[in-house]
Amino acid sequence: MYRIMNESFPGVIFTPQELLSQLYAGARLTVFEGTTGSGMNVKAHDLGNGHLEFSASAPTVWVEREWGRFAIEGYLETIIARQESEAEERKERSLTIAANRAKTKVRKLCKLIAADTLLTLTYQHCETDLQRSKKDLKEFVRRLRRLLPDFSCVAVYEYQKRGALHWHIATSGMPTRFEKKAADGSTYHVKSFDALRAVWRSVVGERGGNVDLSRRKAHSQRSPARIATYISKYIVKAFREGQAFTNRYTCFGKFDMPKPISLGHFPTALAAIEACYSLLGDGQTIVLSHLSRWRDWFVLHAENKRARPG
Repeated sequence: MYRIMNESFPGVIFTPQELLSQLYAGARLTVFEGTTGSGMNVKAHDLGNGHLEFSASAPTVWVEREWGRFAIEGYLETIIARQESEAEERKERSLTIAANRAKTKVRKLCKLIAADTLLTLTYQHCETDLQRSKKDLKEFVRRLRRLLPDFSCVAVYEYQKRGALHWHIATSGMPTRFEKKAADGSTYHVKSFDALRAVWRSVVGERGGNVDLSRRKAHSQRSPARIATYISKYIVKAFREGQAFTNRYTCFGKFDMPKPISLGHFPTALAAIEACYSLLGDGQTIVLSHLSRWRDWFVLHAENKRARPG
């Protein structure tokens, strides 16, 4: 991996085409080679509600190389030619990077609200207009907040096989029943499923719609971390099938995302991994633990243990 810098603009990243033009104009370019350093840098992200995510990666060390003008010119010309011949591959790679970045954000947002309920909003008729469907979702949340003022959620859209849109929504704190007042002033209770369906149908009108509600039961395997993983997988699908230049996910509510904390540099991968595990509490269980085959990065996700049946 090489990085070429213009000495007159240190820190500025230029495209290969720009660098080649600068070289022809007489600019002094410096070549740096990136190599994998020893040890690992570790970061910890406390998302609240017992959710911890650790990441460790080997540092990249940049070493200056003595390249002549013709070597730099040849390298840049090769890179430009490769970009033109591999344009579709680069587009696919950029799409994957963007999808994974959004997937990570959605996963963390779900953990932040301790998601314990999944909702799926569907249409009876084949709704294919994404912008209209986004307006439907926004209005659904607005009306639902008449029943739940503090309602927060993370929503991801998906296209069904028939081409119709539907929404996967992760939320928390959904009551089993809602209390409503009758015309005579008395109160009565409505099942949350019936209330949610009524709200959604009031939004979509003659297009028809339905709601699927799935709660995490007390001892089920569907923990907040697994709900986060479940809903975030639709992000990749949305990037593949969704419209370009549109948000693939939407969130409603207050999300005060804390910043990751650097735990510093550890001399070996083993020391970095041990440091991550040492910060887990007795009341936590591991959701994900993975070390790359080249041992240059490591991730560890944990959450609070679920109560066992008495």
